[in-house]
Amino acid sequence: MRRRVFAIALVALCSLGAFEVHAQGDPSSPWLDQALEAYTTALQEGERDTRIAGFGRAQRLFHNAVTAGGQNAALQTNLGNAALLAEQRGHAVLAYRRALLLDADFPRALQNLEHTRSLQPPWVPRPAPAGLFDSFSLYRAIPRAERALAAATAFAVGGLLIGASIRWRQTTLRGAGILAWTAWAILFGATTLERYREDTTAAVVTADEAPVRSADSVLAPLAFPEPLPGGTEVDIIERRAPWVRIRLANGRDAWTQESSVTRVDP
Repeated sequence: MRRRVFAIALVALCSLGAFEVHAQGDPSSPWLDQALEAYTTALQEGERDTRIAGFGRAQRLFHNAVTAGGQNAALQTNLGNAALLAEQRGHAVLAYRRALLLDADFPRALQNLEHTRSLQPPWVPRPAPAGLFDSFSLYRAIPRAERALAAATAFAVGGLLIGASIRWRQTTLRGAGILAWTAWAILFGATTLERYREDTTAAVVTADEAPVRSADSVLAPLAFPEPLPGGTEVDIIERRAPWVRIRLANGRDAWTQESSVTRVDP
């Protein structure tokens, strides 16, 4: 346990102080100064409960700084670090995910998110490494209509080339046709994935634990023997207040109380 706490603290320390410069009069600055002081004080505290309480105070102050207008990836990452050391794993993952919304390649958020995921019980499904889909910035910059046209063109060209290779028995044409169909498959798959992401809402279990059921009722049987721990990353695919249907990284669906999860994009 001591080694794990030390490892977490080491990761958090690597990110401390990595803030963007705040302009004079920035309303988040007073909160930020207090948060840094509370964080540093907690790091120096030897008694466990007092230390956790200190990180909890730093977490609240970092949150106030964000609410006051400090919207940058570094501040969200430090909010996550304080939450992690306050043993609020769900809020830590949420902060790291929100940092990556602001900067998909922010290294400390990527590193600390993957570290926090590694602390989850082995049975909890984990999503793909952060930023994997978001790295296709050039692809997303192309309008969807043009991508659809490119996919249709690749499919048609592939068909023509395969037909020509059969007619004239040219292996070169067949290879080119297969290549064109491969391009179509990639474009089609990426578009399908993008549409799926738009139809769902990324969220994180921020309660300490969230019992999940097979239907939107407290009388429905449990979907899993154990509740989902804080920090589990899910997609919200349906809402029937006060319930939401969630999908885990392994594709399994279940229902849980809406109050147990928080959307990544506020």
